[in-house]
Amino acid sequence: MRQPIEEPKFYSYPGMVAVVTSRHEGVQNVMASGWHTYIGSSPGVYGISLRKETYSYELIEKSGVFGVHFLPAHRSEWIQAAGTFSGRDTDKFTRFGIPYEEGIKVSVPILTDAYFAYECKVMDITTYGDHEWIAGEVLQRYQDQEYFLENGMVDLEKLQIPMYTGRSTYRIMDARTEEKNHSFYL
Repeated sequence: MRQPIEEPKFYSYPGMVAVVTSRHEGVQNVMASGWHTYIGSSPGVYGISLRKETYSYELIEKSGVFGVHFLPAHRSEWIQAAGTFSGRDTDKFTRFGIPYEEGIKVSVPILTDAYFAYECKVMDITTYGDHEWIAGEVLQRYQDQEYFLENGMVDLEKLQIPMYTGRSTYRIMDARTEEKNHSFYL
């Protein structure tokens, strides 16, 4: 039975983890962010939540730009590595063999294995608790059309999506995952 609790617990899993790239003065990094969302349109805005102490935060604050990527399940080890190791101590692109290309609109690495990605320019950084909420205007989008249906939905016959469940564990969403369609017509 559900009961009130006093401990400061937060619940948001399972969920998709975005992979964030950053670069400033030739130094670059890749990290995982479990707290992120599309915020709005006209212009498109995407938000990520990072701790101020992270190397990525430092690079994003100085450069004013960042990339957001969504990787298929067979790349979940990259997601975990990006979220486990610090870019201050290791070049994660080299160590884990993460390929990328240069961004079109801003100077950030764009992961070649991402099935969807954004290039963003920082609009605002606001402190909430122990995290910084970074809102970025989406300047460029990338989509691997192979993994999408004509209606814009992902094709789960072709794409497996990693869902982070916590404690370095992932579940896979794919065509075998049960689908429920709740259409209400008034």
